[in-house]
Amino acid sequence: MSDKSREEIRSEYEKDYLERLAKKKEVELDQYEETPMSEEERTRKVEDAEKVQNESAAQVQASSAAKNQSEDEIKKKAEFEKQVSALRGELQVLKEMVTLTDELESLKKQIKKPSRKKASKKKAAPKRKASKKKAAPKRK
Repeated sequence: MSDKSREEIRSEYEKDYLERLAKKKEVELDQYEETPMSEEERTRKVEDAEKVQNESAAQVQASSAAKNQSEDEIKKKAEFEKQVSALRGELQVLKEMVTLTDELESLKKQIKKPSRKKASKKKAAPKRKASKKKAAPKRK
């Protein structure tokens, strides 16, 4: 058998097989036939596929950018809240300092107020007379 006859036999077998499948309604014969595609149609399909791919890539980039932006906003918000709580703590400390300063000023005023007690003169201690000491007796 020659190569051509093998190909013919194979093609006849394939056609017969496809017809049997079509009869069983499992697969239609048209699906297996190749229709030649023109060059214009092929380039148009490629361009359409590229457009779809570019659009999906743009959507992915946009969603990624939005996700990164939301993460940045969350970080900024957390940092801002930390700063606010730190400032609240400083404000509380400053309020306490003002209260203590006011107390200190009032205590200073109380200390500086002249007391109305009259100063009394101390009495002079009586002068002592100088006495001669007696000599101690000698021991034997």
